[in-house]
Amino acid sequence: MVDSITKTAVSRSEAELVVAAAFGRTASLESMAECDEGWFNAVHLVALADGTECVLKVAPPPQVRVLRYEHDLITTEVDTLRLLRERTDLPVPAVLAWDDSCHLLPSPWFVMERCPGVLLSTLRPTLSTGDQQRIDAQLAGHLATMNAIVAPSFGRPDPTAPHDPTWGTAFARLVEDLLADATDASVDLPLPPDGFAEIVAHSQPQLDQVTSPRVVHWDLWDTNVFVDPDSHEVVGLIDFERVLWADPLMEAQFVGKRTNHPIVDAYGEPLFDHPGAAERRRLYDLYLSLVMTIECACRNYPTDDIESLARPMLDAVIAEITAA
Repeated sequence: MVDSITKTAVSRSEAELVVAAAFGRTASLESMAECDEGWFNAVHLVALADGTECVLKVAPPPQVRVLRYEHDLITTEVDTLRLLRERTDLPVPAVLAWDDSCHLLPSPWFVMERCPGVLLSTLRPTLSTGDQQRIDAQLAGHLATMNAIVAPSFGRPDPTAPHDPTWGTAFARLVEDLLADATDASVDLPLPPDGFAEIVAHSQPQLDQVTSPRVVHWDLWDTNVFVDPDSHEVVGLIDFERVLWADPLMEAQFVGKRTNHPIVDAYGEPLFDHPGAAERRRLYDLYLSLVMTIECACRNYPTDDIESLARPMLDAVIAEITAA
């Protein structure tokens, strides 16, 4: 379990109040257990006396500072889950209850269906290469379905966030916000803020080739995918809190990829055949490694495991961009 100051503690008595609000006063809490995965929101598996199982997700405590792009992520997740349930047949859980009043808990929360199956992160090590590729092909198809939804503008879905008419402007703003977070937290980075800004500015023509804002999950790692262990069918997609209205090439499934790859081929569109695609993907790898590096200064993680992973990634992609 990842210990982070962004996780709001929930007592049993508070959970009982949530259950009553979500399912009615006759509903009774049988048990609750915090989920092992996740670095940001608190997530609890909740079981009711009638056998119903669901998931309670709670936003960070109001006094905890989060990164600028993390403002009101829980609203983004609820809105996106509802959108996908309405517009697609993707295997996403239904939102059963949503409360941003902060009357029962100090932070907004929602309750959703529990996904069946097991996490792909648990199952993948036991699978053959062929089975893994078949699951990845399903994921690519689900991403293509999600990315087909056209958003009203570029940027973060948060209604209080700036919404931009061009992807180049929106992406530059995302990086600018991250660098401001780094300055606030005195994070030591391998380049000064102006150095990162120059990299993004140099690639503005390639970024502005993206003219249609799309719904992008951005965080669909194996820990956010549920698979039936027998049929190997993808039966659940979760954690839509970091959704962006952006370039589909930004998806986590394409991290580190610069040319066509089995999962890219399965996506159904030759993403890397587009001019400037490899250059844009390098920028997205830069953004991801910046996020991972900078968030470590704000989370008070008990170990340096995440930073030890993120910093070499950041150095490597800077070197790759410089060489290109």
